[in-house]
Amino acid sequence: MKILFDTNVIISGFVSQGYSFDVIKDAANKHEVYCTEYLLKETRESLSTKFPLSQEAINSIINTVKKQFIEGKTANTVEKISRDPEDDQILADAVANDIDIIITGDKDLLVLKTHKGIKIIHPNKYWNL
Repeated sequence: MKILFDTNVIISGFVSQGYSFDVIKDAANKHEVYCTEYLLKETRESLSTKFPLSQEAINSIINTVKKQFIEGKTANTVEKISRDPEDDQILADAVANDIDIIITGDKDLLVLKTHKGIKIIHPNKYWNL
């Protein structure tokens, strides 16, 4: 199964090392987990502006994601789907990489439930797969 984690789950997993971390760790061991240049950039920006982390800690998180996840394509064409335009790139990247499931905590994505055959689920639904 091909999985794409949204930025909020990546940050939650690596900063708090809690529930989302367990989901990421399990998925990375059992499935094909993807990241894109867009998600890495968004993750870096969020970590830099919203958390009191050193540049070294941020680089460590980004490098771990790069090592553990498959580097996917960032889509060039993005159509308007979500209530939040920033989420449209994630949807486009999922389509471009033939992703099966997007795992997110973002309500603007979760409300869609699916997009072009891609399931969109909350991390707590991962264990039901």
